[in-house]
Amino acid sequence: MVRATLKHSFILAGMLAVLTAPSSVRADDESLETLMKSTSVAQDWANGKLADYNAPPVTYSGPPITIRLTNHQPEVSAQVKFLKQSFAVLEKMSNGKLKIEARWNGTVHKVSEGFDANRSGLTDMAACFTFLNTASFPLTEALSLPGLFPNEAVMSLVAEKLAEKYFRPEFEKQGVYLNGITGSTRFNLFSNRPIKTLEDLKGMKVRSGTGISQRAFESLGAVPVNMSSADFFSALQRGLLDAVFTSDTAARTFRINEAAKQHTDTRINNLPLEWCMNRRAYDALPADLQKVFYVWSRQSHQADTQIAFMLSSAEARDHFKKEGIVFNQIAPDEWKKWEARFEPVLEDYIKTNEAKGLPARQLVADIRELVKQYGKMSPNELMMETIKNPVQGVSPLRK
Repeated sequence: MVRATLKHSFILAGMLAVLTAPSSVRADDESLETLMKSTSVAQDWANGKLADYNAPPVTYSGPPITIRLTNHQPEVSAQVKFLKQSFAVLEKMSNGKLKIEARWNGTVHKVSEGFDANRSGLTDMAACFTFLNTASFPLTEALSLPGLFPNEAVMSLVAEKLAEKYFRPEFEKQGVYLNGITGSTRFNLFSNRPIKTLEDLKGMKVRSGTGISQRAFESLGAVPVNMSSADFFSALQRGLLDAVFTSDTAARTFRINEAAKQHTDTRINNLPLEWCMNRRAYDALPADLQKVFYVWSRQSHQADTQIAFMLSSAEARDHFKKEGIVFNQIAPDEWKKWEARFEPVLEDYIKTNEAKGLPARQLVADIRELVKQYGKMSPNELMMETIKNPVQGVSPLRK
């Protein structure tokens, strides 16, 4: 087990933070002020303010080792800002022996080329999004099923707890290691006419992505369109799309709010955002530094979820409201109609994959069982759990 005893001061600080947080969080329904309080542990983690990061001991005495990271996002994005902070945390946890050298803006490879770049050694670490190739990741796709998770922070922890049993083999079959799973905030609809009912949505061309999201929008009567995030803005502006289904954070990063006048809160699903690692680079790490990197990875994916997505989405919503975007809500009785359309999507996913010999029904049951355990925990509680009890088995570890 990769675990260390926390200092009493850290435990006390964490307990106080947890006690001041709400017992649960709905992420996209919480105000920025509330989320600032309920994600305070993750913020302190990123700012290097924790008394103890639960880092395994470092015995390596050689020169610092550099890990190359490549990313498709603009350097001004909320996630890049967080990632830069997380690199400093890794240096701190490794006593300066692990450093990350990053390249941004898709200058090394496209987001769709993450797996290839890691396999070939073009990079050591990059985003490897399974939603771009769901056929190769039938079990990981379950994380995108509608209605399973209360928020993205719960998704990240539950996904990593189930990684060794279900998801890690799919990544290793592709010749890479799974580094971890960040949870994206739930996606919402950005459009130029109000969407409040199924009738409003019927026939609309919606950028939905592929796989589960595509089937969900087909069930709702929309016309799903798969399109790169780089093309959202112009497509919506030119009328090639009627609506874009994306997170508030991504909408702000790619300026979707400048092409849309309407915003509709939805509770359809969250999207897992996976990272993978070059196997040779990871295997070459000294055993003690590999353990530090592994623990840091668990913590950074939870903190990334809370800061770059949960908190940044609240900031984006505040920004949208100041710009005059109209926020629409789906009435409770109307939402029940949407949910009824999702049930066949979930059951179809299970039956299709069970027919292939995959344990889809057990996977969904395991997800629901863990959500019962962690679904009522606040972001601060989830962050503390991740620090104190890092999930085992996401990536291999040498003895």
